[in-house]
Amino acid sequence: MSVPSAWMPAADMKRIHVHWTAGAHKANATDKKSYHILVEGDGKLVRANKSIKANEKGSGMKPAYHTLHANTGAIGISMCCMAGAKEKPFNPGKWPMTQAHWDTMIEAVADLAKRYDIPVTPQTILTHAEVQPNLSIKQHNKWDVTRLAFDSSVKGYKQVGDKMRKQIVAALDKIKPKVKKLPEAMKTKRFRVKGVAPSTLNFRDGPSGTKKGELVENTIVERTSELGDWWQVRTPGGYIGWVHSYYLAPA
Repeated sequence: MSVPSAWMPAADMKRIHVHWTAGAHKANATDKKSYHILVEGDGKLVRANKSIKANEKGSGMKPAYHTLHANTGAIGISMCCMAGAKEKPFNPGKWPMTQAHWDTMIEAVADLAKRYDIPVTPQTILTHAEVQPNLSIKQHNKWDVTRLAFDSSVKGYKQVGDKMRKQIVAALDKIKPKVKKLPEAMKTKRFRVKGVAPSTLNFRDGPSGTKKGELVENTIVERTSELGDWWQVRTPGGYIGWVHSYYLAPA
């Protein structure tokens, strides 16, 4: 299920935080005040009361307060579930997270990442439980999401987060990026990141622009444009940005 374009206004967003509501399988009034997008138990998407634009820095609007001290520039999407759940010993309660919750969330986050050009990293797309360890922003013992009620083999914030990001990347690969038509000679130009290990290659929003992500050694990219030594490239996940050509070799 795709996120409607009307739900994704133009805004400078840096991160996506994934939560569960600790409620039932239907979105209630409190849920709608706290997040931007909700996922109900049958996989239905619900638009909450706060615009994503409200969480943009300097918007002047009251934001959705979904994450303690980490709301600015962050989109909050939450799965309606886990009322009465217990962490240890784990008990998902009467309203467990379902596969439908998870699958719809993955697709929705991919849509949001694509719309707001947010790279898929542990610091930019993460669960609430990862905010403290990944961003060093203290939270109040939040454990969403550290367990999957439909898959007991996945345990802990890192395992859940890594599984989530892997599936989001796969979902992004299915979304065809909208780019300008290119000359035939340029369409087949694929390159491999080379010579940056053990570090990474900065992925920027323009030539010599602001860093918005990193590419690891051997990442395959497709060149889409050039400006001197700076090349615009498309990543396997569909992101478009600029890198210095010195670190690219023919694939």
